Amino acid sequence: MLLENIPLGKSIEIFVDREDYRYRLTSKVEDTNEFRVCVTAISARGRFFQFQKEDRIRLVYRDEEVMWEWDHVKAGLAKLDGSPVHYLQIRDRGRSFNRRGAYRIKLLEYVDVQYYRVPGKPGLLADVPEGLPEVSVDDMDHMSEEKKEMLMELWTPKVEHCMIKDISESGIGIYTDKEFRTGDEFYLEVPSSYGSLPIRAAVIRKTEISSPTSNYRFLFGCELTKADQRLIRYIYEIQRERLKKQKESKLQQQEKREEYEKRKKERMEEEKKQEEDDE
Repeated sequence: MLLENIPLGKSIEIFVDREDYRYRLTSKVEDTNEFRVCVTAISARGRFFQFQKEDRIRLVYRDEEVMWEWDHVKAGLAKLDGSPVHYLQIRDRGRSFNRRGAYRIKLLEYVDVQYYRVPGKPGLLADVPEGLPEVSVDDMDHMSEEKKEMLMELWTPKVEHCMIKDISESGIGIYTDKEFRTGDEFYLEVPSSYGSLPIRAAVIRKTEISSPTSNYRFLFGCELTKADQRLIRYIYEIQRERLKKQKESKLQQQEKREEYEKRKKERMEEEKKQEEDDE
């Protein structure tokens, strides 16, 4: 697919591998040509995302059931008609693959999710709010109880007990009784054979659970905004192990069927021989 065929205003995903983490960014297409796409400048809390020279960047565009992917992307900050944009420079025409091909594993692991709330502002944050004043012990001693409580509210994460339903390299399903809203962010650690893997996620959809046998009120579908690089390796290892077990199970079933057919044939031959002897 050619970049210039992506309609303006459509969303694209940008995956940035940096050191031990993978960041997932999304933005809207503002302008395209054969080898470059400009997107609405990506920012958080008033600061533009800064791409680094060492970043490994991948661009993904989702078109119904097909995903288009470009590797080895270079990115930076520029201006388009006087407004800031991020540009993404590609070297090839990309490749397509089925979006359902992304492997999702069922975990059913209990975890605690953490989030921060800024009083008077909507939405939950996965990290400590930026711009908080630096306060010493002496400063705390001279503060009013009301101000101390306000600062502690900002600095102390809220914790909810949840269960991971399933996870892929780009998303996670969470069971919980806490009613999050679309766009809410939180932090959690995924248990794995590599130890606890830190991730940050943002809610994109909510499903209310009406079953009386369920232990939770809601199932939330979330996209990963930052994840430990080892998460992908962990998912692929589980995938290989489960596929191996499926193959072994099919082989065992095939062997049982062959053994059954063999014994059945032997019995029929014995019965036929017995009938001939009786005659």
